[in-house]
Amino acid sequence: MAAEGSAAFDAVALDEAEKQFWRGLWDTACEDAVVDLGIDMVRFGPIAAAVVAEEAGEPALNFVLGAGAPGAIEDGYLPAAVRWMERHDVDFRVSLTSGLPEQRAAERWLQQHHYRLLEGPMKLLRDGSPPRFERPPDIDIYERVDPWEDEGFGDPLAESLGFASWAATFFLDLPGTPGWRCYCAVDGDEPLAYVAMHVHGEVAVLALASRLVPKGDGRGQRAVLHRCIADAAAAGCATIAVAEAGCAPAVADRESLTRAGFEDAVRTFTWQPRARVPM
Repeated sequence: MAAEGSAAFDAVALDEAEKQFWRGLWDTACEDAVVDLGIDMVRFGPIAAAVVAEEAGEPALNFVLGAGAPGAIEDGYLPAAVRWMERHDVDFRVSLTSGLPEQRAAERWLQQHHYRLLEGPMKLLRDGSPPRFERPPDIDIYERVDPWEDEGFGDPLAESLGFASWAATFFLDLPGTPGWRCYCAVDGDEPLAYVAMHVHGEVAVLALASRLVPKGDGRGQRAVLHRCIADAAAAGCATIAVAEAGCAPAVADRESLTRAGFEDAVRTFTWQPRARVPM
């Protein structure tokens, strides 16, 4: 389908690819963080429900994905996922993307259970064609294939999604993990931008992070996006999406993404339950 923007995409395939992206992050968190912070993710049919129990007030880290997927309402998976979230006593969001088969049924269920609707971010999507812009020639791109190659890899990516610094644990072990491609753009000895990209079927989902540098002009972002778009195209991807945790990317990163061909393709709607009373 094509919605709002001109980028055509398979809504169900995109929804599943996004769930696999977040599954990959939760799976690579270090054991100490999993235990100490209560990091967990559970599948209920097509639904993915994720919590970080010690960050109870952060809906960015406590969420339900796939609410409009086939079977989410008809087979009772969304109610089951919500019950599981409620047992953790966290502020959570239910992310609902336009175009999914049970979108309307999910909206009715959420309204009936007194969830409030918040305007979510637009999804930035691009087709899987090779990059149509020039790569800055003076920027080097390194693909990270081992966690020990770049211990600073996780921090900017966690920050780009609006997470606290501890959330670097979601990214530190990604280099070399099957299904993931991890890149760093460097000018001399200065890292400028990072991408972590997960490929599932014909959909790639990426997180982009950049460092603020004096007189920065987006060269690092453009260079690293050129590389990951080319690799996604070579892998046969039909769609490339930008990950979001309930908010839009930073302005500088958004500008680089739009220059690289990403478009506001479809609205994400965020639903939240009535306010939790802290215990």
